[in-house]
Amino acid sequence: MRAARFLGNERIEMVDAPVPVPAPGEVLMQVAYCGLCGSDRKPYRGGSVVTPGHEVAGTVVDANGCDVAEGTRAAAYLAVFCGECVYCRRGLTNLCRQRRGLLGWTLPWHGGYAEYMAVPAIDVLPIDDAVGFDAAVLLLDTIGTAWHGLRLAHADRAARALVIGCGPLGLGAVAGLVAFGGGEVFACDLVAERRQAAAELGATPVAPADIAALDDLEVVVEAVGSQPTMMQAIRSVAPGGRVVMLGEIWEPWLFEPSMETMLTDYSLIRSWYFPVSEFAENQRMLLAGKVSADRLISHVFPGEALDQAFRLFLSGQTRKVLVTG
Repeated sequence: MRAARFLGNERIEMVDAPVPVPAPGEVLMQVAYCGLCGSDRKPYRGGSVVTPGHEVAGTVVDANGCDVAEGTRAAAYLAVFCGECVYCRRGLTNLCRQRRGLLGWTLPWHGGYAEYMAVPAIDVLPIDDAVGFDAAVLLLDTIGTAWHGLRLAHADRAARALVIGCGPLGLGAVAGLVAFGGGEVFACDLVAERRQAAAELGATPVAPADIAALDDLEVVVEAVGSQPTMMQAIRSVAPGGRVVMLGEIWEPWLFEPSMETMLTDYSLIRSWYFPVSEFAENQRMLLAGKVSADRLISHVFPGEALDQAFRLFLSGQTRKVLVTG
């Protein structure tokens, strides 16, 4: 099969690799689509012994004795959770304390930048026949992660909310704020095309210089992952409001104290992924037309053009980018 090797220094090589042999408790999935994610910058620049790709939808072609029917159309849940700890029993699989790894990040689980991948049966999330494989990919990071953060912040109760950063995750947050039926939604990005994408989803676009003029922002979503935008979110949130930290900041960042950031109340909420318990409701809302997959996806590339897809995606000019299996 065709599979990607991330060599580091922004080099990707497509190689011929053996089809994975699923271990006990795993199934074999034929990849239909895999979504590019900003977190893939790490293996793209630093290399990886694992084939990345953690936003995957496809078809189970070998059940390998597991309680999953062959032919099942499914998305692949990122975290290999235990299913037994107190969090897993409550459906909060994203909080599993005995997590064994992450698909596309940790051995032995190679990811979806390939034609096939082995997936633990516990991570197979069946999708409705009416949900396309491309939309199913969105149910993972773009919708799943973003909407979980919004739920933690009770964003449906917010009269005014702001999303800083309108990449795929930020656009997912915009779509969620609109879908949850809260109040007015503002969206900010340096790139005019991404502000326009947010507008198409129902937000009022604002340039970075205009954020200071926005008042009474009960929820501010940071979806960039940088010190300046994190502090901008903290300075912008209304007293008693909630800042949702969706962006990934892998280096230490400095909190900049001031009268406005110290002499007030606000909550900082970090959300990294969603629990399995929310997947069915997100899928139901997608089927009900609460969000348009077509407005969240801008480009689809064949798998052999993964390198080209990454260069375009990391230019910051796209919405969600997918590659075929």
